[in-house]
Amino acid sequence: MSELFISGGIVIDPEIDGRIRADVWIRDGKIAAVGQMPVPENAQVIDAAGRFVCPGFIDPHGHIDGHEYTGELSLLQGITTTVGGNCGFSPLDIENFFENQKAFPIHQAEMIGMCALREAAGVTDPFRAADEEQADRMAQLCERALMGGACGVSLGPAYTPGSSILEMQTLCRVAKAHGKPVSIDTRMNSMTDLDSLQEAIDLAAHSGCRMIVSHFVYQYGVGVEDEAMAMVERARGMGIDIVFDSGMYKDWCSSIGAALFEPGIMRANGIELHHLRMITGEHIGVVPDEALYAHLREEHPHDAVVVNTGSQRAVYAIAKNPLCMISTDTGAYMPGEGHPQIAGSFPRFLREMARERAELSWEDAVAHITLWPAQVLGLDKKGRMRAGCDADLVIFDPETIADHADFPGLGMPNAANEGLDCVIVAGEIAAKNGCATGAMAGRPVRI
Repeated sequence: MSELFISGGIVIDPEIDGRIRADVWIRDGKIAAVGQMPVPENAQVIDAAGRFVCPGFIDPHGHIDGHEYTGELSLLQGITTTVGGNCGFSPLDIENFFENQKAFPIHQAEMIGMCALREAAGVTDPFRAADEEQADRMAQLCERALMGGACGVSLGPAYTPGSSILEMQTLCRVAKAHGKPVSIDTRMNSMTDLDSLQEAIDLAAHSGCRMIVSHFVYQYGVGVEDEAMAMVERARGMGIDIVFDSGMYKDWCSSIGAALFEPGIMRANGIELHHLRMITGEHIGVVPDEALYAHLREEHPHDAVVVNTGSQRAVYAIAKNPLCMISTDTGAYMPGEGHPQIAGSFPRFLREMARERAELSWEDAVAHITLWPAQVLGLDKKGRMRAGCDADLVIFDPETIADHADFPGLGMPNAANEGLDCVIVAGEIAAKNGCATGAMAGRPVRI
């Protein structure tokens, strides 16, 4: 494996909450040294003068699940490790998934999802709870997935409104026994519902597991975000291990055929047709009327739709919270389709929160997207700038880093970012000046 030498950059080290002008020597996929040193004889030199050098970004909540194009879009926004299998949806056979993902643009960790477990146990109706026998079967399958390297368990009661406390507690206890976290896409009972968040807190309290509340702004960024964050902070004060991830957009998306878009659930959450915009399929960019809504639900249930009901103020308030991990909620799309979060989330976070709004220092902003998710997820060799850690790094220009992605019908969801000079994955230059190099250095992350 080739050696790299990053010369004269400004290293942001989230473990010391500071920055130093230093060189970085990379050898055999690991950071060999950080500091002032001569150039090793056989190393390829990268001039990083005037640039920040930091750990590669970690996305704690995505839905890439082996989709190479979406993996490349994550790479091009500085992500070097992604966590898939969220919201309850995952491959059932995690070991087989990993065996088929030996070369990928970025590293992939994977949750085992409740929805996949329910289906395997014979619970096919999202509005029905698993019985005791089915819950036991789900626990057995969950155990096998965690032993096979799954990094945690994802609950998806938003997509399975009938799921019971019993089955979720069962899975939380399995995760706790393995020392792995649980993520939860909380229920959508009403527009300003906080009972769903209390349910997540109670699950963590009763099982003792580490709970990650998924895409917090999409769940609670409608005027109840401050109260929701206060609930989490009170729970932590009581010794409950709970944190959250959240993105940089107020508009969330899912499949039009999901239970979330049942008429009754839409009414309860204040979602009207004018809030919707199709982001995949033959009607991409279109705001549906009643006839098209019914047609899509019946004939094209897997077409994706974005929902514009959130608050931009909530995006910023949540993103700066020290308990927040920044996430993309990215999914598998074709070129020209999808939500701009698939391409612009992390540059947008740095541009808005550190440079333009100055809500966070550059050091805090980098820690939000590197060290903090590494600590939450148990990635001991990632998110850090020290010898022996994985050589997953980003070199960027703090003066110019910016996103340009937008929603279909308004712009291009895969529009290129700027200011990202270099993304290094496992010691290989995987992206340079906004273009992937084809290195395919990403590997499965078994935890």
